[in-house]
Amino acid sequence: MTEAKDIKKGAYIYYNNELFRVIRKEIVAFGTHSHSKTKLFLQSLFSKGEKSINLNNHDQVEEVDIIRKAGQVISKLQDRVQIMDSVSYETLDAKADEDLLKELNEGDEVTFIDFKGDVRVIEKR
Repeated sequence: MTEAKDIKKGAYIYYNNELFRVIRKEIVAFGTHSHSKTKLFLQSLFSKGEKSINLNNHDQVEEVDIIRKAGQVISKLQDRVQIMDSVSYETLDAKADEDLLKELNEGDEVTFIDFKGDVRVIEKR
């Protein structure tokens, strides 16, 4: 756990059961007594769009290390793909954005992340 004021741009945090990347951070003053707060601009890894949240400087936020892995598409299903991890040769069911899913074909090399059992394809190589 990290204090909100110590979060850096580009860090990954787990907030409200969703994984976000910090795009920008600002220190802002609110209220009549000008208490400063940390405003984080976030981009979700699993859905589109951005959002911002205001936190007290000493609020605890779960900072997460994201490991990108390489894999190969084995088969393409309606709403997901099966991929093989290039290192462990493990077969995984993965989700992907609709646009990316249309581009993927069997045999394509992809980059994916596995976070708490949720496997997502990030990009096609």
